[in-house]
Amino acid sequence: MIHDVATSRADTLAAAALRGAILRGDHAVGSKLPGERELSAQLGVSRATLRAAITRLQGEGLLRAVHGSGTLVLDVRETGGIEMMGYMAAVGTLTSGDPAALLADLLELRRTLAIEAIGLAAERCTEDELLALRSHVDVQRGLRGEPDRYVASDLALARRFAGATHNLALVLVANTLVRMLDRQPGLELAFLVQADATLRFYDRLLELIERRDANTARRFARILIERLDRHMLAQLRARLGHATPTPEMHP
Repeated sequence: MIHDVATSRADTLAAAALRGAILRGDHAVGSKLPGERELSAQLGVSRATLRAAITRLQGEGLLRAVHGSGTLVLDVRETGGIEMMGYMAAVGTLTSGDPAALLADLLELRRTLAIEAIGLAAERCTEDELLALRSHVDVQRGLRGEPDRYVASDLALARRFAGATHNLALVLVANTLVRMLDRQPGLELAFLVQADATLRFYDRLLELIERRDANTARRFARILIERLDRHMLAQLRARLGHATPTPEMHP
């Protein structure tokens, strides 16, 4: 068992090193990886560990084995999944000098999903789920002085909204997106600069869900989430020295 754990850790570390090299462009898209002997020496791992790491990256859409010709490096933007965004942020391949660029992409995706999730929740959520959503927002209101707990609560609320849609595919996508957001640096700052406006938004949203007014809930969510996201990004960029903050909002 200890050997299995050690082997798994070696595979993970080798995959992380090779993934980082690919995402940084050390191995160009369309090129072939060096041979096993050379690459295993570069990474300081056994050939068996290297093969396991390559298999993992094939599953992630970064590599493809070409029979009799080696291993081809793929374009992550064509073959990768959303989980790649976290890795790309770590090696700086998405930011282009803007520290909030990746967060902007993730917020846009979250916004797209959230608007429909809110409408579906208004149509489908049970009374118990609505009660749980209200209770969650009430607890979150008391966490504004605790950045880590506030952000964790806000992300957990997103999962609750997704769960209230009773759509498993949407729930799983929301889980992935929440994990990506949770890994972003500066998230506490971005969320807390508009905590009061966000909580007022949640209160109004829950009123619409309680009335089962799905269409109004979708329209309201679109307008307010877009405004909240713009404000969040402006504040974050301002504090990081990239822009002038926008005024406090009052939805």
